[in-house]
Amino acid sequence: MTRLLVFAGTVAAAALAAVAAAAAAYTVNVTGPMDLQQVSAAATGDTVFRISPATGSVTVQSGGGSRISTASARSQVTVICRPSRSGDTDCTTRNVAMRIGRIGQLTGRARPLAGFTVAMGTATLTAPPTGVHPIAFELAPLGANSAKTFFVGADFGVAGDESGLATGNSENGFYAYIVDANGLQLGGDTDKGKVKVFRALSIAKTADLNFGRIQIPASGASTVTLNASNGNRTVTGSGFGYPTPAPTRAAFTVSGEGGQQFSLSIPATLVLTGPGSLTVNLTDTAPNAPSLAGGLGSAGTYSFTVGGSFSLTNATPTGAYAGVLTVSLDYN
Repeated sequence: MTRLLVFAGTVAAAALAAVAAAAAAYTVNVTGPMDLQQVSAAATGDTVFRISPATGSVTVQSGGGSRISTASARSQVTVICRPSRSGDTDCTTRNVAMRIGRIGQLTGRARPLAGFTVAMGTATLTAPPTGVHPIAFELAPLGANSAKTFFVGADFGVAGDESGLATGNSENGFYAYIVDANGLQLGGDTDKGKVKVFRALSIAKTADLNFGRIQIPASGASTVTLNASNGNRTVTGSGFGYPTPAPTRAAFTVSGEGGQQFSLSIPATLVLTGPGSLTVNLTDTAPNAPSLAGGLGSAGTYSFTVGGSFSLTNATPTGAYAGVLTVSLDYN
């Protein structure tokens, strides 16, 4: 009799193990990396870009870098529950425990992902996420063979120029797992955070725009022109230009990521003030879409010059005139 009881208990235990092994099956699929696309790094220090899971938009949380691209940067996660057998109710009765955290190696200027956040698509969140790395949260039952979605955002750090790390394509990584009550993985997927990093874009003035000393015309009008291409000054009419101080065209040098196009904003006119005012019509040597010398992964420079012209009459007040020429730029 004792042997029969022991044998019966062993059969029962084996049957329970078989039932547990036949639980519902879960799959997780991460669609698309968290992709910042193109960013300009800070000259010094990290820049932290925050990816919104709700919209995919990106904002700068700290640091002096900026994002060049505008496309959505969030990732989508799709989870599916498939019953293992007829009568299995796990998919319709059990909440789904999720974990999201960072994983994998870093390349280039990418820092580890942090501050993960989620926003629901067709899935339902039962309570706000907890934790930092990883974050933990639960989804309401998914339903049998039904695909439910949510979106993932994070804080994506990018190292500055002083780090000495390589620019160009850079990556980090993250995972999205479903776990059971014991923390064992039931299903999961991984993907990357991606970014193409450019050096900080900067501009330095190397020469002032200086028309030199001009004699006003005895009568009528004169036009003073400083050629942007060669720096030659001409004066029409009865006015003339003195040889000293020597006239100079404005000169600028742009520094940044090699091979990259950028846009320049140079004003069409510049007002010089003194005893009166003079409006200078500006000209420059920069094309519509200049490019920095070199290639991606190396430092590049580009130089251009600015000249202009203005009119004088014998009624123009004599004296010194000055103004401020402001040039702005950004990566395309």
